[in-house]
Amino acid sequence: MSDSSKSLPAKVFAFLSSFGLATSVLVMLLVLTFLGTLEQAEHGLVASQARYFESAFIDRIDIGACWRALAFNAYWDIGNVSLPLYIVPGGYTLMAILFVNLLLGGIMRIRKSPKTIGVIISHFAILFMIAAGAVTHHFAKEGNMNLREGQTADEFLSFHDRVIEIEKVQTDDKAKRSVLVIDEAKYRDLTDGKGRTFTSESLPFDLLITGWKKNAQPKRADGSRADAVDGYFIQELPHLDESGAAMPDEQLGSACVAIAKMKKGDEKQTGILWEFAAAPWTVTVGADKYLISLVHRTYKLPFAVRLDQTEEEKHPGTERARRFSSKVTKINGDHEEKRYITMNEPVRSEGYAVFQSTFSSGEREGTGVKSSGFMIVENPADHWPLISCIIVAEGLLLHFLMMLARFIKVNPWAFSLSLIAAFNAAFALAMWKLL
Repeated sequence: MSDSSKSLPAKVFAFLSSFGLATSVLVMLLVLTFLGTLEQAEHGLVASQARYFESAFIDRIDIGACWRALAFNAYWDIGNVSLPLYIVPGGYTLMAILFVNLLLGGIMRIRKSPKTIGVIISHFAILFMIAAGAVTHHFAKEGNMNLREGQTADEFLSFHDRVIEIEKVQTDDKAKRSVLVIDEAKYRDLTDGKGRTFTSESLPFDLLITGWKKNAQPKRADGSRADAVDGYFIQELPHLDESGAAMPDEQLGSACVAIAKMKKGDEKQTGILWEFAAAPWTVTVGADKYLISLVHRTYKLPFAVRLDQTEEEKHPGTERARRFSSKVTKINGDHEEKRYITMNEPVRSEGYAVFQSTFSSGEREGTGVKSSGFMIVENPADHWPLISCIIVAEGLLLHFLMMLARFIKVNPWAFSLSLIAAFNAAFALAMWKLL
């Protein structure tokens, strides 16, 4: 059948399942990986990931940063040069296209026969790996937990998710802490001129949120400003740094105006909520006090972690850190378990992974107490990439062994499956010895 006689759906299917589309997507992914790696030197890992790999489209390429990363500035310094782009697909879009292409071409369109069973299994495993990336992007929780030696904690702060917390000050030290939380998704659209009221039966006031800004800080206001609150106003700050690169999300300080309207009477109390405020805003209702703050979301761990000892190993003759490591105790009820965490060797337990991320000797803070920073990740697809790699290896091994069996003229299934079973047994034994 000629291309001209094909229906439109058939042409679309042929294009989306074509080898040419797969090749183009893989080449573009290679280019994005190259550029993202170069920009990481100046903009950091988080910003590079957000621009190249987690975005639907790339807004720009920092030519100057890439140029300096390649050390070409030693021959010709081009300064800070950026190439604005708005139609180049980012990693998220390219992976979605690759998923569709592999599903249509590598699963549905491929010829089904014993000769291709291994290839089909490998294609399915790659689809599973791409799906793992999507699940991680949308559902994984990431945050940090800082501990001093001897300190114990069972909570960590999210890197990106922000909330407004409302907590009543308890006069009884034994009283259980109760916090009302307003998710950022419910107020981040409340820019200038917009407001939304939040109410709860447990509060003696309603809370109006307005004037939200993604990156801002309170500034002292003169007498002519109508938006001043207690002599201050919210000044919006740029989202780009001096080089024009997007600032990492965790460096942005959001702020908004909060108005507490008493349910009994007409009294109002107005304050500014700022992410980097030294203390929460306090609302007083009679003898009761309520603390209201804009903070990063707190997540609860199913276990506690106590930092027993932290160490820093430096490269010989330098002050450059070579390795951070921590000896910790995992506490689950009455059960305690000693664990060791170091760089690239996390502790995994109950769906969470605890990574060593930072170290402090305490000298800069003047305390002299060592501390460690841990990155906490809860990822539903944590082991999916490992499972995918194993399935890919099994599929390719099956494919090559069946080709070899036909070449040496033996039963392909008996030959291939017996060798794969032996390989799996040897692999399981090796892993058992290592663990």
